Parts: sequence; C-alpha cells; structure tokens
Amino acid sequence: MKVVLIYRRKGPGTYSIEELFHTIAGELRKHVEVIEYEVGTRRATLKDAWRLRKMRADIYHVTGDVHYFALLLPHRKTVLTVHDINHYLSELSGFRRSVYKWLWLQWPIRAAHTVTTISAKTHKDLVLHLGISSNRIEIIENCYSSRITPVARNFNNDCPKILQVGTLPYKNIPRLVEALQGIKCQLVVIGKLDIALKKQLIECGIDYVNRVDLTHEDLCREYVNCNMVSFVSIEEGFGVPILEAQASGRPLITSNVSPMRDVAGEGACLVNPLDVGQIRIGILRIIADADYRDQLVERGLRNVVRYSPATISGQYLDLYREIARDHQSAH
Repeated sequence: MKVVLIYRRKGPGTYSIEELFHTIAGELRKHVEVIEYEVGTRRATLKDAWRLRKMRADIYHVTGDVHYFALLLPHRKTVLTVHDINHYLSELSGFRRSVYKWLWLQWPIRAAHTVTTISAKTHKDLVLHLGISSNRIEIIENCYSSRITPVARNFNNDCPKILQVGTLPYKNIPRLVEALQGIKCQLVVIGKLDIALKKQLIECGIDYVNRVDLTHEDLCREYVNCNMVSFVSIEEGFGVPILEAQASGRPLITSNVSPMRDVAGEGACLVNPLDVGQIRIGILRIIADADYRDQLVERGLRNVVRYSPATISGQYLDLYREIARDHQSAH
C-alpha cells in the first residue's frame, strides 16, 4: 500500500501538524510505503494536484489546513483531517467567512471519502455548525512526538521556570499573567508577543523570556528546561502541549474544559481558565506541594500511553486499509 501524507507549505512557527504526522509516518513506514509531500504556494495548487495524482497512491491524506486539496484528488482514496474550526467560528466574518466555509470546509469535507478529526469537541463543532453527518467523521486523536521523552529535573521552588506554548488570543495569556503577578518565577513564552501583552508583562512585573520561530528540537529543549507547563487556553481543537508536557515528565496546569480536560485525564491541575484566582491557586499549589507535583507527573506519564505514536498510527493504518478494501471491492 502506498500512502501520501499531504502537508501545508512550511511557514515560521508552523510545525505542529507536520511534526505530528511526521511522527505518525515513522510508525506507518514499518507497515506501508509512505510519501510525505509538502505543497507549494496557492498558485502552484493545480501543479501540486497533478503531481500527487501521478503518484497513483492507494491513500491520499490531506493532513490539515490545506483542506481544498481534497477537491482535486481521487474521492475514493482521499482522507481529510480537520483539526478544528476555531478560525471559522471566531476570527472570520462577512465574505471571507463565507469563502472559507465553502472552500476550506464544506466542499472538501463532501469531496473526501473519510473525514477524521482529533477530538470530540471538533467532531461536535462540525456537526453543530456545519451540519456534517456524524457518521462521516472519525475521531483519531493526536500523539506526542517520538522525540519527547521524560527527563528528570529538580524543581526550582525559589524561582520556577514556567513554560507557555502559544500566544494567540484563545491561549489566555492575559489572565495567566495576571495570575502570576507577585509570584517569583520566570515565564517562558513560545510565540510572538504583541505590544499589549508585552506592556502587561512589564506592568505586572513578570520576569519573562520570549522565544519565536523555534524548530521542534528547540521546543523539546524548552520542555526539558522548564519546571512546569501552563496551558490554560479558553478553547483548543486538541491541545498537543498537554501531551508534550506529560511526556516530558513536567507538572501541568490546564483548563477544566473540553478538550483539554479530556486529553489531560488525571495528569494535570485543572482550573477554570476564566478565573484568575483559580489559575493562581493552582500554580501556587504546584510550586509549594512536592507530593502533588510528583502525583501530577506520575499520572501524566500514565495518561500519555494512550497517545503514543504506535497507538495513534495504528488507528490511521486500520482506516487506510479499510478504505483500500472498499476501493478494491468497488472495482
């Protein structure tokens, strides 16, 4: 069986989808032939589609973002993964929203043989907001990178290093910063900070470091070097940093809302992301209570077993084989 994984064009700071499926590809290669294909600019879309079709693959898997490629590939062989529709729901309006709805979501979803998504929340959003039939969508959750392994580190009680991955508005950094005011720590923020966030960090007296355009190897090092991870997002499609924190052996505080609490299981301090007081209490407890920290780490390591690369790639492999059998029987 030949499987082609189709990736969006590489851009600064955009590696989460690619790293996820690169990890999955490594596992799949133990069983099938895998080609990883990065598309070019939108002007080159037709040329990319022609090249892809010439590969005569058994499965074409559009792994995310460039959903419209599903319109240009053989219907019976195409899998489309929709990670979330938060951009459509929260960030677009008017004509742009309408174009995005049809060209990135409705038409590609209709064109694909099978649609997968990464969480029950996104499954629900597709059904509720786009009217997609529930039985057309399969949930296959994310895995953590095979590059991430648990690394022991002494906790710095005096001035812990707290890692925050992502700076988009829904990452909820203003409330995190407010919660950290007066707590001696260093906040490491991955992603571009806007002027308002920088101003708030300074006004609140937060010792912070800002890192941008990291490679995945750089990001893995940040998990190793931190003492704890904060991921108190208001919403997510899934929340891979939860898995990365747990797989690294770091105590984690995250949001007590889906999908974050579902992904984290019992391996995180769960708080209301809209309640600054709860975020602060959770962080202070992790800093002060060594037994609690150890418990979070132990439960986190147990939790990520269900998100291992072998487990998740196995689910995709089963899906590909089922689609291939359906295609063969149709001929």
